[in-house]
Amino acid sequence: MNETAIKWTDATWNPMSGCTIAGPECKHCYAMTLAEKKRGTPAFPNGFDMTFRPHKLREPFALKQPSLVFVNSMSDFGHVDVPDDYRDKIVDVIEKTPQHQYQILTKRPENVLRYTRERRKLPGNAWIGVSAGHVSSHKLLETLRQIEAEIRFVSCEPMLSDMRFDLTGLNWIIGGGESGLHLMDAEIRAQRGMSVRDHHGHWTPREDRVDWARHLRDDCASAHVAFHWKQWGGVRPESAGRVLDGRTHDEFPRLPDGRALGLHERHLKKTHLPLLVGQ
Repeated sequence: MNETAIKWTDATWNPMSGCTIAGPECKHCYAMTLAEKKRGTPAFPNGFDMTFRPHKLREPFALKQPSLVFVNSMSDFGHVDVPDDYRDKIVDVIEKTPQHQYQILTKRPENVLRYTRERRKLPGNAWIGVSAGHVSSHKLLETLRQIEAEIRFVSCEPMLSDMRFDLTGLNWIIGGGESGLHLMDAEIRAQRGMSVRDHHGHWTPREDRVDWARHLRDDCASAHVAFHWKQWGGVRPESAGRVLDGRTHDEFPRLPDGRALGLHERHLKKTHLPLLVGQ
């Protein structure tokens, strides 16, 4: 279990690592870059090849406070190479630690949908989301809506196009621009970046793409969906900051379950974030 700089969670939990490219959002995947850089080391002996880490399965039991836990920041619960019996072990832990809320983010919701219909439903403290930052990924949202879960969310990061989509059945939207050293390349930055770099090396939001963030924010407000703007991106995640039209946007969904309300009140106190009731 690792502490993390990710603004929308408390900790990351990786009972496996490794994944494969599944869409344009994945081209410069931070997890792949990190794992391949450390291929052959004790941390990532197999680089970004699928590697199961059963010794990590019990890590959530050691968390002393109720926490938001991002599941598989270095892999994908829905990946075809993950057998259902290993998914069962992950879900077993989630069920046995109801004090935590688990954020499962996938690029392969069809495999999660099959699992939940044929094998077992997700526990009430498991959120399910998809990564969809390009219009070509809109089809993932239809599958996401079919998965039974208390919270369904979409991570539009990296945002590579204007994301206007139906928010019905969704509770939370995360948005953000791409980050990484590859954005030092002007051609890549022009294609994928939501921020620009001036001749002094300063990063600022890219004016011709600011409306992408505004559209996402305004659509969420109209649909009463929680909106979290994570970053504009750049060589580092917050190179250009995370302010949109004079303020930060740090909303979280609220579960109808009273137990989860206690969690979010703790998270609110920790990070001074506003709270918004999801659908």
